[in-house]
Order: sequence, then structure tokens, then C-alpha cells
Amino acid sequence: MFQKKITLMVALIVIMTLGAGLALAEEAEGKDKKVTGKELFKSHCKGCHGEDSDAGEYTPMTLIQEQWDEFFDDMWTESHGQVACPKVEGKMVTDMFDKDTLKLIRKFCVDHAADSEQPMTCG
Repeated sequence: MFQKKITLMVALIVIMTLGAGLALAEEAEGKDKKVTGKELFKSHCKGCHGEDSDAGEYTPMTLIQEQWDEFFDDMWTESHGQVACPKVEGKMVTDMFDKDTLKLIRKFCVDHAADSEQPMTCG
């Protein structure tokens, strides 16, 4: 009887230790997780370009791939350069994006454009 209790206690300790280890591993994995273009589009663009917005609704499916490339090459700075950022007072929208962030958003838009193999919205 005593040995069964010890065995159960040992098993419980092992299970608790494994559970804690998995939780730490998941937490560490979450810290290493890279932000996706889809997440960036949702957090940075959709606020002003959602359904029924004054700035017009835009999702990756709004344009074809060539149009998205043209937008990011030629029109992004012109169309957003004088727009105040709604999240940070005193900053323009274009000041809120570094090269890598804009590259991820562009890739998401082009990869999921209306004429792509995987058209999609940002949900």
C-alpha cells in the first residue's frame, strides 16, 4: 500500500515536471515566433482600410499582383506620405513602417492578390 502511494506520487511529480517543461517550451517558442505579413496587414492596414472605411476597403484580393507591385514601388509613399498615423500622434503613416515590415506586408498582398493561386483577405 505504501509503495503504491510512493509510485503514484512519483508519477504525479513526473507528469507535473513534464507539463511545466512543455509550458516553458511553448513560451520560448512564442518569443521566437516571427510576425507574418498577414498579421502586420491586420494590425497596421486594416484599421484604415477595413469594410466601409473612409479610406476605402483594401484586402490582398482588391488588386492583382502587378497592381500591388506597382503600388508598393510607386504609389505607397505618395498615397500615404501625408497621412497622419491614427495610432501615434505626430507621425505619418510612412514613418511607422521599416523596410522589413513593409516587405512582409507587400509579400502578403502580392501572394494573396486576386490573380494569385491563393487569393485571400486578411480575415
